[in-house]
Amino acid sequence: MADGRTRVYITVDVECAEERILGDTKSPAMGYDLRIWGRFVNQRDPLGIELIMRELEAYGQRGTFFVEAIGSYSFGMDGLTSVCQALHSRGHDVQLHVHPVQRRADWHTRGEPRVSDDIADYPVEEQTRLLLEGRDLLVRAGVPASELLGYRAGNFGANNDTWQAMKRAGLVLSSNYNPCYFSKNCKMQYPGARLGLFETPEPGVYELPVTNFIEPTKRFRHLQITAVTLDEIKHCLLRYRALGVKEVTLVTHSFEFYFLDSAEARRGFPNRLNVERLRGLCRFLDENSKDFEVDTVGALARRLSDAASSTHGVDEVAPPSLQFPHSNPIHHARRVVEQAYKRVAQRFTFG
Repeated sequence: MADGRTRVYITVDVECAEERILGDTKSPAMGYDLRIWGRFVNQRDPLGIELIMRELEAYGQRGTFFVEAIGSYSFGMDGLTSVCQALHSRGHDVQLHVHPVQRRADWHTRGEPRVSDDIADYPVEEQTRLLLEGRDLLVRAGVPASELLGYRAGNFGANNDTWQAMKRAGLVLSSNYNPCYFSKNCKMQYPGARLGLFETPEPGVYELPVTNFIEPTKRFRHLQITAVTLDEIKHCLLRYRALGVKEVTLVTHSFEFYFLDSAEARRGFPNRLNVERLRGLCRFLDENSKDFEVDTVGALARRLSDAASSTHGVDEVAPPSLQFPHSNPIHHARRVVEQAYKRVAQRFTFG
């Protein structure tokens, strides 16, 4: 960080959806058109990755899109290729995302048991195979192999073995360490963890943790663009900068900027509040470019890889403490109101 700015990573998990069972309700599998592109018969413009790219590009910014690869077995290689080529051709960063369950997205219809979707539930040898397989699929889809250096697990469901598997698969940068998910899917625990980029126990593999803050309820909350308010995002960015943390990592998904009315009828509507949050974030970063720089996971991974192979070594990693910043109670209260507004807007939109 030669110019002293805080680097901000806007990361998007790009994925289809497998069949899901909730009680007596079954949600159908959804492929590239609905879940990634957000193409609906009642909308002129797509509401998925095309919208996200457009908002970023309006301010000259580029995002990192962690593209799920294993789902191509269920939803088709052509769909994966069109997604990867659209992202890459417009200068965005494509990195690896894996949801093992999507190899058989119609598992329930097939009468098969649902396999674990968390890579942490697999031995390191199987984790390595999944990473290599996913990486090869993205290469087949047109992403240059030399650019594929980063990985995010589905559900952030990684463990410490994942760093070893990444090393074996030739991957440099993980973005899975997420305190918000420690009680859910993320099984990573490491005393050397930091608020920003840190070296893992596996030589040559680094972790770019998902940025978290502590809510008034004392629980962790990650910086998910569509799940916190714009004020909370700005507050967290400024607090992390004040703490001297060099990297802030935000997350979102390809399907979070629209309401899905009906998968069968292919009807959906924009989630205007979420779009405004993304737009407001891009505007804030542009207006404060003297303090913040939008970077990509791929660019960081290449710098780390190049530095590790040079005689100078790696100088990217700083040792800030693990004293997570706290949210502003007023901002938290506003989020409760905004999230309630979204639920009401969805109900009235769909009648």
